[in-house]
Amino acid sequence: MNLPDLLALTLVAALSGMAFLVFWLDRYRAEPLPRLALMALWGLLCPLLFRLADPTLGFVADFDPVLGTAAALPAAAGLLEEVLLAAGLTVLATSHYLDGPVDGAVYGTVAGLGFACFQGLAALHAGWAPQHAAVPAYATLVRAGATAAVGAGIGLAKLAARPLVRVPCALAAVLVAGVARWVLYGAAGYGWGVWGARNTPFNLGLVAVAALFLAIVFEGAFAFEYRVLTRQLGEEVQLGVVPGWVVDVLPSYRRRIRSDWWTRRDERREIVRLLTALAFRKHQLRGISGVRAHLYGLEVGRLRQRARTLLALAPGTGPGPETEG
Repeated sequence: MNLPDLLALTLVAALSGMAFLVFWLDRYRAEPLPRLALMALWGLLCPLLFRLADPTLGFVADFDPVLGTAAALPAAAGLLEEVLLAAGLTVLATSHYLDGPVDGAVYGTVAGLGFACFQGLAALHAGWAPQHAAVPAYATLVRAGATAAVGAGIGLAKLAARPLVRVPCALAAVLVAGVARWVLYGAAGYGWGVWGARNTPFNLGLVAVAALFLAIVFEGAFAFEYRVLTRQLGEEVQLGVVPGWVVDVLPSYRRRIRSDWWTRRDERREIVRLLTALAFRKHQLRGISGVRAHLYGLEVGRLRQRARTLLALAPGTGPGPETEG
């Protein structure tokens, strides 16, 4: 098998694995496929805009097309890529489909996969062949992790208590993602210069580090949402709006995706959507006053009423998480 074929197989495997991970993580509340496809398309178009503006940007700015090693990626170019990707995520954030950092990380990962897909196609077209099969997997993971960080930052900004903090929060996420990608590529270039681009242990270590970067982004998003859901739904339990088992189920991602706390899947997804929306809207109310606070308060009241109606469908005393021995 020649190197271009090996690159194609490695890239397909990396993209397939990442796509499966995204859908697996989001299975408790599946996102609309058209919106996921739209974000993947936007991620694919961003490097195309770079290549139309300057053929030296895009994939060949990340990796040298001849040596298959990291090239000197201009920091400004890396940040501009993140800004373009963030623009699409910001438009999505204006809808209710991106409620928090986890949703942002999911959509960001999908956009990153679209970006990596175009990079791989451009590399194959240019006859680029890496010196090690782990290189395209590493590039895919770094790109997905960086864009996931941008999406998580935008989701976090949407939940900011003060509206004036939202733009700086989103810009900070873009800056962190761009710098992180630049550092990761720079570390790869330094290691290849010292140990060689064919060093298998080092290349596998790079893949592990990139995977850890992506995992940290999602873990941070889950941890933030856990705190918000625990606090806000705990208040709803005290008010008698929802039963106590909700606080044991909804904040925990592991329990949220299980089916033992509610039989019907469609109703279970609706409960998750309603209660997370209720918690997030209450979280936003902390820094809002005046007319906006009144309008948000009306929305919170409607969400509470719908939650009561749906939870009342439970037979008997209501469902709960499976007792763990």
